[in-house]
Amino acid sequence: MACILAEFDCGHKGAVLDTQLDDLCLRLATASSDGLVKLWKVDKPEEPTFICDLAAHSGAVHQVSWAPAGTGAGSLLVSVGADGRVFLWGPCHDMQRWQVVHEEDLSRHGEVTAVSWAPPTMGTAAYACALSDGTISVTIHQGTLRSGDTGVEHRWQSENFAVHKGKANAVSWSSAVDPHKKGEVVGACLATAGEDGVRVWHILEVHGRFREEELPRPGPEEPIRDVAWKPWDGLGDVLAFAQGKQVGFLRRESDGPGWSLDSPVKLDEDVWKLEWQPMGSQLVVTCGEKEYRSLLLKQQLCGKWDVIDVSGTTA
Repeated sequence: MACILAEFDCGHKGAVLDTQLDDLCLRLATASSDGLVKLWKVDKPEEPTFICDLAAHSGAVHQVSWAPAGTGAGSLLVSVGADGRVFLWGPCHDMQRWQVVHEEDLSRHGEVTAVSWAPPTMGTAAYACALSDGTISVTIHQGTLRSGDTGVEHRWQSENFAVHKGKANAVSWSSAVDPHKKGEVVGACLATAGEDGVRVWHILEVHGRFREEELPRPGPEEPIRDVAWKPWDGLGDVLAFAQGKQVGFLRRESDGPGWSLDSPVKLDEDVWKLEWQPMGSQLVVTCGEKEYRSLLLKQQLCGKWDVIDVSGTTA
């Protein structure tokens, strides 16, 4: 049963567009249409403590994402926004102050609509951004370089891939990684959501070559708002996607010939965001019209999905 631990006013002057907890549930980042990212200490959820504002974007901040702890970059936060900029933030010696450690200007591709970190199983820090012209940008940590007597400079390399004919709305990584290629982005799998559907891509080369997998096309022809790759369980791949007022599922068994389309879970409101829980059988769904609310989809052993709201009542 899900329950609300705390509610508080995060002090933004515009709509809150995204909220993200770090892996240890110690810090919360909130992103807003006011152009600010706010950081909070939430190790005691009933007593959240404001840390600082991150003010670098010149427009709405669409999404924020903490680096997974297993990559060694767990203290880093990436933010993306309507200004086409990507900022990677890290703490200063004074943990009340944060600084930009890497930035990218992708405004030639329009707005940056979403961002997703590669899973820690890849063995290196990498993230992917979705852009409003249908492009995906993949940024990989290339290592460190000594700067001066005591400084260390981190090197990042970015490559762009055209993957959708219209707007790209979301991107999600597969957590299944070839053990012989751990530490490399080559061989990784990405799922993307756009105005023209869901796509699955294999990265064949760092410098610009992808291979697309063949997928059954979900109907009706509505834009896909979000896509989320289920954590690898050794049995197969599952992709959840948000389309209109339903959550759809694409499935591929580990020994099967290809992807198949499962029956969707139909809801009463538009679906906007999806997030798998670590155990894999539960999916958090953000939906709503004028106000957002969160639902928990929990899969039974028979395959049926129960829909539960945050107060624990069945929807």
